[in-house]
Amino acid sequence: RIGEIEILKALEMSGIRIFGIPVSPAFEKKYKLSIYIDEYAKGEKVNSIPLLNESNTYLYYLGDSMPPYFDYISKLTFYAKEDDTIQTLKLDYYGITTGGVQLTTIKMEGWRRPEIQRYRWRAYSKADWKLNEEVPLLVYASAWYDEQYKIFRFCAALDLSDSEEKTKELYDRSPHYYVVRMKVSE
Repeated sequence: RIGEIEILKALEMSGIRIFGIPVSPAFEKKYKLSIYIDEYAKGEKVNSIPLLNESNTYLYYLGDSMPPYFDYISKLTFYAKEDDTIQTLKLDYYGITTGGVQLTTIKMEGWRRPEIQRYRWRAYSKADWKLNEEVPLLVYASAWYDEQYKIFRFCAALDLSDSEEKTKELYDRSPHYYVVRMKVSE
């Protein structure tokens, strides 16, 4: 029998990643929900791409003759598909898909074999929103050159919520990365 973990690993081998992020705490009223992707090069923000700028609600229908109902978004699912030097990111919630945003990788100076340059996804397990604050959800970052060991490396916590030190190292050392953020506002 094949389980969920085996299916996820097979998808990763095919260049597909899936990130399910619960919205916490649960929404209890209507807000504006913004999801965007900030691009950084050498520690400086160079671009910001909107992915979602909607209400935190969604509509659903119980039948053709019934009026639509609404509920609050409780989970965000991100799908990433790798293709050479392009990573395509889509956002899905309750059957509504947005995005198709292309995240371009860059070849780093000094990389002897550009065909094996790696970017990695890392997620935050604790993405509790606070009104009018930006909350990071995902990071897509490149490896960096370690002068001490004369190698390219990518050493970051698998869960960026677990290690503030490793997360800071990722942001400080990665020459190019994207941060997917959420903001809830009135």
